[in-house]
Amino acid sequence: MREAALPLRGIPPIVLATPAPITHRTAEENLGLGYLASILRSKGANVQIIDGWLGGLTSDEIVDSIARLPVPLWIGFSCYRSNMARAIEVMQLLGQRGLQTPTIAGGYGPTFHPDEFLNAGFDVVVLGEAEETVCELSEHFAFGKLDLSDISGISYKHDGKIVRSGRRPAVANLDAIPFPSRDTIRASLERRSAVHVLSSRGCAAHCTFCSIVAFAKVSHGSHWRQRSIEKFVDELEQVSRLGATCFKVIDDSLIEPPRDELWCRELADDIQSRGLRVRLRGSIRADRVTDEAIRQLKRAGFFAFSCGIENYSESALKRMAKSASVDQNLQALDVFEKHGIYVQAGHILFDHGTTMEELRENHRRMSDYVWTISKGIFSEMYAAEGTPFTRLLRKRNLIDANDDGTGNRNYRLADEDVVQAYTGLKRWHKSHLRLYDKAIDAISAPKALEDEELVEFHALATELRRHDLAFMELLLDSVESGAHDVDGLVDAQVAGNKIKYQTLATRVDHAYASAGLVYDADANPFFG
Repeated sequence: MREAALPLRGIPPIVLATPAPITHRTAEENLGLGYLASILRSKGANVQIIDGWLGGLTSDEIVDSIARLPVPLWIGFSCYRSNMARAIEVMQLLGQRGLQTPTIAGGYGPTFHPDEFLNAGFDVVVLGEAEETVCELSEHFAFGKLDLSDISGISYKHDGKIVRSGRRPAVANLDAIPFPSRDTIRASLERRSAVHVLSSRGCAAHCTFCSIVAFAKVSHGSHWRQRSIEKFVDELEQVSRLGATCFKVIDDSLIEPPRDELWCRELADDIQSRGLRVRLRGSIRADRVTDEAIRQLKRAGFFAFSCGIENYSESALKRMAKSASVDQNLQALDVFEKHGIYVQAGHILFDHGTTMEELRENHRRMSDYVWTISKGIFSEMYAAEGTPFTRLLRKRNLIDANDDGTGNRNYRLADEDVVQAYTGLKRWHKSHLRLYDKAIDAISAPKALEDEELVEFHALATELRRHDLAFMELLLDSVESGAHDVDGLVDAQVAGNKIKYQTLATRVDHAYASAGLVYDADANPFFG
């Protein structure tokens, strides 16, 4: 980490804000804001965090919160793709209120859509990781010591033209970054949300649809970097003293070389030697799963994983450039089941090249592994800006529209029978979408639930999954028989299952009440 040439003490406060994303998920903390606040505070800066998601704040309320503070040196917005429009709205509302202070946007949204932010009125967009960049920007705005052209990893306007500075090296030594500030931990604990931590950044895979590697390529350096076990467990211990027991390890890929089974054992040993009783949820690639690794990680406290299975067809996995084969996917799920691990099995059912045979293969394997946690029977490959998949679609002239409001590019499917299946499954899932999103949020987020609460929510999600798969089989049979009234089939099945789903909705409501949870998310934006 570069040391700031000048201390940041005594300068006006810096505001770091994030508007709530448009999402069907309930609020979780923004660890990126915590890291940025921490590095700035280590230089002496006064930093205020305003988390619109955890705080349930509207755009006007975020503006009110900022207006009550002394005039900031600059205001930074952390943006997912799903809160880009709201961040731009807040920035423009600040201008309408007469607050003339520099505004900076960073995160995945601005990194892949910098021109949109700059043309809307933002002064600077940070591209990629931001810890070193925000320190240099603070020097620029406080002292004029650095010109914007001297700062790597940003985009800005000069004489009306958009300028992009040179690429910044990614932080190589993650142990050198101070632990993130925990300004919002009380709000997380009150919602029974898992507290976020990370032990690594990036991913070594090259999936065509994924923004993670595309984000890493914005900077120089390794696409995957790790913290030491000692530092990671130090943070778990520190945050545990604040009352946290359930942690979401937000690594994109927990196990990458040089991490191996020995690393998993050493992690478990360190956690147990300190007497920590923590519950951990992480993300792991199927081809990194071994029986011994999962046995040791469970000993460390892991009770759940997100695993990007994505598809049960070899041809579909090849199109996605997945590193795991179907056999490796199945072996990973068998290991998870053996050790009693909850698994959110990321799944992508449709892409531009999906075939009916692939849909049949997926139905069969999804039925075999119905216990996995899924976001629903309908899923499609997300076409995000900056990914190889979106570049391929453009090259083949398959993109229909610029954006569906979530940063996703709409595109066409090649097979007409698949289009019917796509239409039917999407229409079916949309009919009970709110129920499905609510039922799985508690275990996919996950919430800090007790064992018996996890069992109850998992049983509800599994029951919904079985109903989905029964409908999918009926739909595929209908499409392959040459029937064309897909809408009529869906409507008839929705009507015939109405009482069943009403009963399930009542049971989900009861589970929420018993656990003291609140589902206050938006309507699912992917089904608008």
